[in-house]
Amino acid sequence: MSASHGMLEGQSITRPPYFNGQHYSWWKNRMENYIQVEDYELWMLVKNGPLIPIKVTENGTEVCKEPNEFDVDDFKKMEKKC
Repeated sequence: MSASHGMLEGQSITRPPYFNGQHYSWWKNRMENYIQVEDYELWMLVKNGPLIPIKVTENGTEVCKEPNEFDVDDFKKMEKKC
C-alpha cells in the first residue's frame, strides 16, 4: 500500500500541507482548507488581496494612508497582511 499524494510527512492538523513539487491541484486544495480553518479572515485576504488603509482627501479622492497616519484598526488590518 503506497502513501497518498503528499503523505511523505504524514498528516498534521497543526502544520500546513507539505508541497513536494508534484500534484499541485491536490496540495492547493489542502492548503486552501488549512488556511480557512486556521483563520477565515486571512483566507479572504489571500483570495481578495490585502486591505490597504485609505483616506479621503479634501477634494474627495481616496489615497493610501502613510504609515504614520495608521490608527489601531489599520494596524490590525496590516497584521493580517503579514
